[in-house]
Amino acid sequence: MRQSNPAAVAWLVAAFSVTAVSIPAMAQDPRAAEVIREMGLPEGPSALREGKKWRKPRKIVLTSMGSLDELKAAAPGVNFVVVNGVEQMAKEAVDADAIASGDNLVCDDRVLAAAKKLKWIAVYSAGVEACLGKPVLEKGGITVTNMRAIAGPVMAEHSIALAYALARSLHVSVGRQATGAGWGGGFAGSQPQSLTGKTLLVAGLGGIGLEVAKRANALGMKVIATRNSSRDKPDFVSYVGLADELPTLIQQADVVVAALPLVPATTNLFDAKMFARMKKTAYFINVGRGGSVVTDDLVAALNNGTIAGAGLDVTEPEPLPRDHALWKARNIIITPHMSAQSDLGQGVRALIFREQVRRFAAGDKLLSVVDFSKGY
Repeated sequence: MRQSNPAAVAWLVAAFSVTAVSIPAMAQDPRAAEVIREMGLPEGPSALREGKKWRKPRKIVLTSMGSLDELKAAAPGVNFVVVNGVEQMAKEAVDADAIASGDNLVCDDRVLAAAKKLKWIAVYSAGVEACLGKPVLEKGGITVTNMRAIAGPVMAEHSIALAYALARSLHVSVGRQATGAGWGGGFAGSQPQSLTGKTLLVAGLGGIGLEVAKRANALGMKVIATRNSSRDKPDFVSYVGLADELPTLIQQADVVVAALPLVPATTNLFDAKMFARMKKTAYFINVGRGGSVVTDDLVAALNNGTIAGAGLDVTEPEPLPRDHALWKARNIIITPHMSAQSDLGQGVRALIFREQVRRFAAGDKLLSVVDFSKGY
C-alpha cells in the first residue's frame, strides 16, 4: 500500500484550486497523474473503447463542477449541458452519453428511466447508496464511478479533531463559555484522557480510513483496523482484520473511527451489542454514514455510560430534528456533515472529474469504478 505525501498533495491542491490551466486535448494533466498516484486511485478493469458498442461520446449532462472551458478542452467535440435539479437532469439525459452529479440526482429513478443511451455515471462523492439496488445499473453496460479517497485527508483531520476534543473534554469547556462558568465544576463526567499510547480502531480501512490511521500513528497511537477486501496493511497499521473481526477488535480500542460505506452489511452495524463490547472509556467517531449506527442504541450507550463519548459528522436521520434525543446525549459532539469541507474547496474533485472526462472521451480506463457486488 503506497503511503501518500501530505505535503505534496496539499501543494497540488493549492495550486489547482487557484490557477486555471487549460488541458491539451487528449493529454493527461500531470497534476492529475500525481494526485491519482498519491491517492492510490484505481483504474477500471478495461478501456471503454474495448467494448463492442463503444462510440465517441457526444453529450455529457452535469451539475456544476469546475471550469466548463477546461472540460471542453479535455474532451473536444463533446457537448456539456449544465443542469440544476432532477427535472432538468431527466430531460437532458434522454440522449446523454454520461451524467454527473451527486448520487441522489444521477441515480434518481426518473433520470435513469429517461437516460436510454447512458454509458457513464459520475458520482461527485464517495458514497453511492442511491445507486445500489438499481437493476439497470447492476446488470452492467453503464459504468459508475465515484470520488473515493478524494476527501480522505481533510476527513481524517476532522476525525482526529473529534477524538482529541472528546479526550480533552473540550466540548465541556466550550459549553461553559456561554455562561462564563469555565473555571471549576469538574468535567461533568468527562474526565480528560491522554490518547498517546492508546489504541485506535479504524472500521473501514479505505481511502478515508487510511488517512485516519496515518495521522493516529503519527500522534503516537497504536492503530488496528478492519477492511472488507483483504488483510493488506501499510506499516503504520499494526493489524488488519476482515470485517467479521470487528466485534473482537472493538474490545481493544480506546477510539473507534467508523469510515464505512453504507451497504447492507454495514447498515445498523453499530448497535447495542456492539457498543456493549467497547471499553467504558472508549470514544466512538463516525464520519462514514449515519445509517451504520442504530441511533437509539447510541443514545442509550452514551447516557448509560456504556461508552465514554461520541463524535458524529453523520447521523440517522439526517438532518437531525431539533428535538432529537441525540442532541442532549451525554458527552457528544455533532458536526453537520462537514468533514469533507475545507478551504481547499472543490479543487481536487474538479481536477479528477476533468481527468475522468478526458478518459471517457478517449475511451480509456476510468478511475474509481464502483463494484456493485461490494456496494462501493
